[in-house]
Amino acid sequence: MRSDFDAGHWRKLYEEKLKPLLLERKPLIELDARNEFYLQLLHEHSLAQPGKHLVDLGAGLSVFGPLCRVSGLQVTLVDDFGGGGGIELRPKTEVPLLSVFEKELGIQITRENFLERPLPLPDASVDVVTCFHSLEHWHHSPRRLFQEVTRIIKPGGFLLLATPNAVNIRKRIFVLLGRTNFPTLNEWYNDGDPIFRGHVREPVIRDLHELMAWNKFRVVGTYGRNFIGRQSQALGFLPPFLLEAIAAGSDRLLRLRPTLCSDIHVMGQKKE
Repeated sequence: MRSDFDAGHWRKLYEEKLKPLLLERKPLIELDARNEFYLQLLHEHSLAQPGKHLVDLGAGLSVFGPLCRVSGLQVTLVDDFGGGGGIELRPKTEVPLLSVFEKELGIQITRENFLERPLPLPDASVDVVTCFHSLEHWHHSPRRLFQEVTRIIKPGGFLLLATPNAVNIRKRIFVLLGRTNFPTLNEWYNDGDPIFRGHVREPVIRDLHELMAWNKFRVVGTYGRNFIGRQSQALGFLPPFLLEAIAAGSDRLLRLRPTLCSDIHVMGQKKE
């Protein structure tokens, strides 16, 4: 990856331009290492520039879209805002931060179930579509959605997908020990009543590559990271200091084999 990414620039932008707008609202969304990495991926492909149009699918209340907006990008967030992404609400419930995003930052917000409805954007009008940790929650085929994504992205534009890895190294070991790599039974049985919004189908890297190929994108980047692994609930039985030491010690090594990482990221470019 390019070495000229300036994380300090984005942290300063967050502290000076975005955080003051958020201090009186809840939840306070922070700029963390995961979102810094997403910004780095935009930078890697010259997308973190004023005037570019970014659409974030399943955006939730992430700091990513708002920070892109204060840096000069045109930003559209698409979500039903019914759960996940820091939101623990049912669909159609108003989220106070959304009005801040719209009125004070000028972000375009589309409140809809994008798996069931067309994206309300013109053909070839978007430079990059991002979708972070949303795909694994989708209950039904996303075929029509990917057709919409392909339609709105400009020729030569980009699609960035990030998901948990169904076969990361921890899950491989746990399955050998007879443990499931699905969500916990309690989450599905109790927290999923009446609507289960947990993980339905976690992909592997090959799945993301195939989704790109099926929709006329060529893969231009594949990356593994371990943001989820550092906060693993499955390893919650370990003392926090030991979990942190294991995560920190293994992260650099695991990055060399993205197929073993907890978080997988694939960047595709729409064919001309």
